[in-house]
Order: sequence, then structure tokens, then C-alpha cells
Amino acid sequence: MSEQKPLTIGLALGSGAAKGWAHIGVLKGLAKLGIYPDKVAGCSIGALVGAAYANDNLEELESWVRGFSHWDVLGLMDLSWRKGGLIGGERVFNVLESHIGDVRIEDLKLPFTAVATDLYSGQEIWFSEGELRHAVRASCSMPGILSPVQQGDRWLVDGAVVNPVPVSVARAMDVDVVIAVDLSGERRRRIQAVPVNLKSEQPTEAELVKADEHSATGFTDLLARGRDYLTGLTDVFTSKPKQDPGMLAVMSQSMDILEQRHKRARLMGDPPDVCILPKVSDIGIMEFHRAEEAIAAGEQAVLKAQHQIEVVLGK
Repeated sequence: MSEQKPLTIGLALGSGAAKGWAHIGVLKGLAKLGIYPDKVAGCSIGALVGAAYANDNLEELESWVRGFSHWDVLGLMDLSWRKGGLIGGERVFNVLESHIGDVRIEDLKLPFTAVATDLYSGQEIWFSEGELRHAVRASCSMPGILSPVQQGDRWLVDGAVVNPVPVSVARAMDVDVVIAVDLSGERRRRIQAVPVNLKSEQPTEAELVKADEHSATGFTDLLARGRDYLTGLTDVFTSKPKQDPGMLAVMSQSMDILEQRHKRARLMGDPPDVCILPKVSDIGIMEFHRAEEAIAAGEQAVLKAQHQIEVVLGK
């Protein structure tokens, strides 16, 4: 009697900005169970982490993000008010390229697909070949926050607009089982507000030195304008409950509501075989310095779903 062929596992990594470091924990948790996905589909932050995994750079990415401080995150922001987003994105993706790999998608060690959205047609765009950085950058372009990416006559934004947890993409990659990671499935966060007080104390000398160590591109000039002004920009996207939401908070929260409703409809129509739900609802979407918490939540979520995973995989 011939031995049964191992199941091919596809992984669908969903959107969630800073919550997405939980994807690293999920992959670590699966590895501890002896489970290594064969193909990866990613949306937004899921595309970023998925790209690192597909290129065997996950440990390097984890080491980098675990060392993030609040100031490191601010230092990677190239504020851009005229390019269709609050942040230009080139500075952070210049750094990210060294951690996810400067390669073409077809040359990755594992099959990989990133999901983006055509801003004007609403068409779902799948990147399964071409420049990896371009695909991940497009998939991560959160509307209003990160500038869109131009491709020919198209402008591309975050794949979460059309497919927040790309189960359909993973299934189309010819796999037997799809394991999905939904970063906002545990519970919806409360509405967030924008702090309006931009008057602040000046940054200390030690803070200026630390910021300069992490960015030689003039970020200290921004710091000199007031620490709370910059911190306020990121506080828009933290999980701290506040009152009287401002423009950016309303935009962000409205997008989140639309995304959640769209995601539920898509998952009902095409459910994964296993859905892993890390408890990261208290991590704000711009709190990238909380990687340690997010990674731990990802690992814990795998343990919680271990029995279901093993049943599906026949272990």
C-alpha cells in the first residue's frame, strides 16, 4: 500500500498594519508543530511578512522589528502631504528591502502572491511575478496613510480594500488546505480619536540624539518642531480610547468598518480550512514598536487552534 502524499498547505495572511507582526508569531508557532506552509498569499502587512517567509528571511525580519522603539518608527516616516498619503513610504521600504529580499517574486524560495487594489476600477490585482518590493509596497498602501503606487496607467492601493484575508488567492495557488490568519477577527477595536493639542514641550537632547542615530535624512528637523506634533500623528492610529474623533480617525475607522463587513462576506463565501485569530485588538495600527506583544499573540493563537489544525491536516 502506497504512502499517502503530504497535503500542500497554503497560508493566507491578512491585513492589520502593526498588528501584522503577529503573523511572525503564527509562522513560528506552526513551525513548532512541524508545520511549514508550502505557498503564501498576503495582503498588506501580510504581504510583507509573507514575502520574508517565502524568501527564508523571517528570522532576520523578526530580529529587526523586535528592536523597534517608538522613535524608530517615527524615524522611518517620510511625511508627504502631496502624494496621496500622509507617508511617502520610500524611506521605510528602502530599509525593508534589506529584510525581505531584493528579488523577483518568481525567484523566491516558495510560491508567493501579494494582493493590491486598482484605485479607480476597484479591480483586485494579484502579484505572482515581478519585483518583490513593488508588489509588497503596493499591497501595503493603506488609503490616505501610505501613498499609492503607480503601475503603468494604474494607481494601486492596499489589497485590504478588496480582499482583507486572501483565502481565495491562496486556494487559487493549487493547495489542499488553506490556513488563514485574521488579525481583527478576535474583536473590533473601539473608535479612536485624534489629539488636537499640538503645543508641546521641546524634545530632550537625548531624544534628539536617539532619533539622529536611526535616521540621517533630516528627521531631527521634524523633531525640533515639537515632539507631541509627530506623536499626535501616530496617536491617531493607536488603540487608546479617546473622545471627539478627528478627520483622520474618522477616515481610518470608517475604512476599518467597511473592511470588516467586506471581509465577513468573503470569508462566508470562501471559508478557510483553519482560521487563526491572534488577540491583537489592543495594538494600534501604527504601533509597530509593539512587535514583541504581537509575535507572542500569534504564537498563542496557534496553540489555541492546534487541535483544529491537526485534525484538518490529519496529524
